[in-house]
Amino acid sequence: MKGKWVKMRLYLLTAAVALCAGFAITALLLRPQRLEIGTIDLHTIQDGDYIGVCQNKILFAVVKVQVQDHKITDVEIVEHKASYRVPAERIAGAVCSAQSLEIDAITGATLTSDTVLKAIENALVHAETPSDRK
Repeated sequence: MKGKWVKMRLYLLTAAVALCAGFAITALLLRPQRLEIGTIDLHTIQDGDYIGVCQNKILFAVVKVQVQDHKITDVEIVEHKASYRVPAERIAGAVCSAQSLEIDAITGATLTSDTVLKAIENALVHAETPSDRK
């Protein structure tokens, strides 16, 4: 009888370790990555509203960028994870203020910052005239 409990405990321990390892591997695979953010020449962007999307593993951002007279007049966060919406809106406001994608990330929300910045970059890259693309 005692041997049966020892085997049962060993099986349960093995299952628990395998389950924890599976969760750890899944978490590593789904963790968003740092993104390379390029630069945009606003003088090549025509007036209009442009949609940009970025999916960084489990983080997903959709933005609408409004450009007028070669200036970013508004960045609207169309879709983003609710728990990161406030930092995303702060990044959008910072881009409008700086008129650049070269801004500091929000402390504690670096990956959210990168995802929103990349979505803005994607919107503006598609807005550039074809002869201006690098």
